[in-house]
Amino acid sequence: MVDGPLENIFSNLPLTFQDFVLIVILIVVAVAVRFIFSWLITSISKRGVISSGTRILVTRIVDIVIVAMILIGVAGIVTASLVPYIVVFVIAILSLLLFYNEVKEFSAYINIQLMKLRRNPWVEVYLPGIDKPITCRVLDISPFNTTLEDVFGNKIYVPNTVLSNSVYRARQPHVVLRLGLSVIHGIASTGDFDCNKVVSKVNEVARDVLFRVETENVLLRMIDPQKVEIVVSLVPAKLPIRASDVTKLTIKLSEVLKDYRPEIEVVRIS
Repeated sequence: MVDGPLENIFSNLPLTFQDFVLIVILIVVAVAVRFIFSWLITSISKRGVISSGTRILVTRIVDIVIVAMILIGVAGIVTASLVPYIVVFVIAILSLLLFYNEVKEFSAYINIQLMKLRRNPWVEVYLPGIDKPITCRVLDISPFNTTLEDVFGNKIYVPNTVLSNSVYRARQPHVVLRLGLSVIHGIASTGDFDCNKVVSKVNEVARDVLFRVETENVLLRMIDPQKVEIVVSLVPAKLPIRASDVTKLTIKLSEVLKDYRPEIEVVRIS
């Protein structure tokens, strides 16, 4: 029971003093939760766990949810009825059924952000149901799908639910060559056969066409008295990889290694 001037004020309103106190408490709690959540999501964004775009989007969604909860709570207190809550519950269930796919994709979008899958760094992605991985980089992450770009510059649009269930690892794009060299012709022309000299020549040619030899990954695949096979991995200095650059590389290698009667095969570009 409220005495004095307050009693006269609330006697003319459709709500009691206790209702007014409940509404004030509801608003204060909602605003406090909003600021705590905003501080938390900003801290996570500063640590690089999620992007600034995701922070803004999630914050806006939380603002809408909090405003809706305040309005529903006020309506429930004023009417002293469960009808507003029942109506909102029914609307929420219908919205979930109608926009189930959108909600699922957006949930996957948040999951991708938490996975720290960033734009531009190159990764090797193993998509569900696809045997061979894709070497690509992330161009854009939207709430419903992600745009990838492969080593040839082709754009791939992947639903967020598929990407969030994929396995990926950091990987630099590269070109793998197999060099078949004749030991007999090499010795006859140069007087000896030194694999290190061959790799050095390959490295010089690769630099001219903007490739770099990964010397730590050079593999002697086969050695016999007549033939040597060397597998060389090259990293492009610029992307995407163009077929003309690879063709130019193989032609120059064929000219430089002509004393060894080379067989040059492009094993993989990824």
